[in-house]
Amino acid sequence: MNKNTGYFFLCLAAALAFTSCREIIAPEYVDVENMEINASSLTNTTLSANVKLYNPNKSNLTFKSGSLDIYVDNRLLGHTELDTTIHISRLDTFHIPVLVHVNFSNVIGNALSLALKDSVLLRLEGKMRVGRSGVFITRPVFYENKEKLQLF
Repeated sequence: MNKNTGYFFLCLAAALAFTSCREIIAPEYVDVENMEINASSLTNTTLSANVKLYNPNKSNLTFKSGSLDIYVDNRLLGHTELDTTIHISRLDTFHIPVLVHVNFSNVIGNALSLALKDSVLLRLEGKMRVGRSGVFITRPVFYENKEKLQLF
């Protein structure tokens, strides 16, 4: 093998390495489905739901962990941590099950005004750890929109 052939293969390997290391785009929020409130008391209330997301990446990903704060009309409703491995197909939607221990003391003062509204401002803030081929990165999660939710 001559010097030019070796140089060609080195450039080809470098080009393949750079194209395979595309930046991971954070999954996009789509919807919240199957929302249920389980209350044994005001101090022991949980909200469970499936958060539907879309993977805009051209490769499969793995969700490793995440944390999320949920706000309703700018009041903290609760916090959740998820430490579960979920395999995510490329260019496809997927669901993450969420269980939130609701802090009604932050919301109870406005419960009547929230119940009378036809929509509320839902804000999700947090981070998720996603990756591929054993390389994981933390990406921020932020979503804010008026939603027709009947929580109260």
